[in-house]
Amino acid sequence: MALNRTEAASLLVLAASVVFGMACGAGDDSLEERWAQLGVPEPETVFLGDFTEEEKSAITREVKSVQVSFAERFGIVTSEFTPYISTEFEALNEAYREWLDPDWRRRGVELPSWFRCGGLAPPKAIFIALETCDEETRAYGGPIAHEYFHVLQDHLGLVGGSQFWASWLMEGAAVYASTQYAEEQGRWTVEWRRKVAHLQWASLGFCLTGSPLCSEGRDASQAHLTGLVDEVFQYQIGFLAVDWLVERRGEEALVQFFRLGGGRHEFEEAFDMTPEEFVDGMEEVRRDRAPSFKWQLRGSVLDPDGRPVPYAHIQFMMEVEDERVGVLGDRANSEGEFTVYGPDERHTLGVFLKCPDGSRAYWVCGRVGPGGLRGRR
Repeated sequence: MALNRTEAASLLVLAASVVFGMACGAGDDSLEERWAQLGVPEPETVFLGDFTEEEKSAITREVKSVQVSFAERFGIVTSEFTPYISTEFEALNEAYREWLDPDWRRRGVELPSWFRCGGLAPPKAIFIALETCDEETRAYGGPIAHEYFHVLQDHLGLVGGSQFWASWLMEGAAVYASTQYAEEQGRWTVEWRRKVAHLQWASLGFCLTGSPLCSEGRDASQAHLTGLVDEVFQYQIGFLAVDWLVERRGEEALVQFFRLGGGRHEFEEAFDMTPEEFVDGMEEVRRDRAPSFKWQLRGSVLDPDGRPVPYAHIQFMMEVEDERVGVLGDRANSEGEFTVYGPDERHTLGVFLKCPDGSRAYWVCGRVGPGGLRGRR
């Protein structure tokens, strides 16, 4: 599952020339020839909501493009899945409920309310909501590459070991694969993704001991931010871990890991290293490229009338190669007070609040003073 992935998707901006090229079907002849050589049927994409024929064509092409890219890179391909792509959350949610096993329908399972720009890949299906995505993200159908790699994991026979290894390396591998694809398409680079992930890890202040996490002298519990911490851990640090493993053992080892089942024993067999060796290597990466933020900022969040704003998320907004990214900070308490660790330069503060529909909106810092942090939308 590619996370709220609202956060991740919102960080990625395509150049207008790339979107224009996709909309006009640039390179279609070459792609169609390469895709035909795969010898698989065309997945039947289900479009829900408001799409033009040009948009449907571009997204269908994107699915084929991802299949070709991953077949050539990883040596695996499947069309045994159905993509459901919708511009309306409720329409996608209804399709998801219909797709579910009757037992799960009776339990009232449905997509979470925040799932309005993101993707999910249960076995043999992909569900993507584009309702709140920007135009560039919508133009290529959102996180198709990420979710298709999850389809491939299932196709290989992944069963997973412990929760730590299964979720962490599953998501990290999907980020790794989709990042490689994005660089091929000229959307963003692998190095850009590494820099973002390093900043996210630095914001946590955690070192890696295998499982669970450890701290470096600060309060590492962050119980009220567990969801965001897990997200950074699985997607950002998971990507760095897979990137590190591939650099040392190759993409063939990554495929072998999932083909074997994806557990701890399978990890040793596929990557030819013990978990302890892996942890030592990742700790070296953290010390060299993602040292914990040390600068501490205390303050409070106030509304325009000077009243405390409780439970707002405070994040550092940073520039990475001319793209703005949000780096995890902390959540204000019931009185609007917060303490965050951050970088010592090149940032502004972002205040994220939850809207009535469950989505998130943010205010960029307008002024910090003795009375608190006053933001503007």
